[in-house]
Amino acid sequence: MDMTEVVSQMGILVFVMVVGFVCAKLGVTNSDSNKHLSNIVMNVLLVCTILYSVMNTEMEMDLADLGFVLLSFVVMFVVLSALGWVTAKVLRPGAERKGITFFAVTFANTVFLGFPVIEAMYGADGIFIATISNIPFNLMAYTVGYGAVRGGMKDLTLRKALAPPLVASFVAVLIFLSGVEIPEFVADCFGSMSGATIPMSMLIVGTSLGSVSLKGAAENWRVFVVVAIKLIVAPILAWLVTSLFVKDEMLLGVIVVLSSAPTAMIATIFAIEAGRDEGYASECVFIGTVLSAVTMPLMIWLLL
Repeated sequence: MDMTEVVSQMGILVFVMVVGFVCAKLGVTNSDSNKHLSNIVMNVLLVCTILYSVMNTEMEMDLADLGFVLLSFVVMFVVLSALGWVTAKVLRPGAERKGITFFAVTFANTVFLGFPVIEAMYGADGIFIATISNIPFNLMAYTVGYGAVRGGMKDLTLRKALAPPLVASFVAVLIFLSGVEIPEFVADCFGSMSGATIPMSMLIVGTSLGSVSLKGAAENWRVFVVVAIKLIVAPILAWLVTSLFVKDEMLLGVIVVLSSAPTAMIATIFAIEAGRDEGYASECVFIGTVLSAVTMPLMIWLLL
């Protein structure tokens, strides 16, 4: 695979992330503004991106093909969950950090970092394929993932998993299967909104990094082990398993990109809500996001 475009795209993402980091250090943005911006990205811009992907795709797939794609992502998450469980067991990070360790290895920042790279590599078709991963991701992250962080599954429901991106993913699949022609004007409107998703996402990542202590993140050796497993072992393991039955290059490429992305930022949010070690979660997100600028292109080059 030609890595020029991928490296170029990662360079752009890092640049925008650095802008967000500088804005945080200068006080232009902060955790409060980041919270509001994250809601806009997740509940508005990402929804537009997901829906626009199906309006702009020329792929031809039937229900069986979609089922196979969904199954492939389920297998990917099962593999990553097993890896996360083993990592948490072996590292013995303590009761407050055990669930966070599992979450950090299993659930990646697919939307803010995975989707932009996939769009650069495969365009709207790749985004549509990646959109299907939102279904198992949200269902597992907001149930199994959150349950692990808080130390139990008691009183958890699927209601929280029904976030706007998941609903939009279901709608996108229905539109695709129905073959409904979306008016060009409507598609252009969604396209304009989706164009803001990537820069806003990276500004949010940069602002989040600006609030993390560099010294604190560098002193915890377990964080570096978790990050290494997430960024290197996870994509290799996911590729080894899924390549046994996935022969489509685009689907396999999407799986590699999504599994090589750093820990999802919601790890910190979940840690805060569950009263766990939010600093440890933030450190995993911070170190992973910084190092992913190097490891993601490396994994793509090695595995694809």
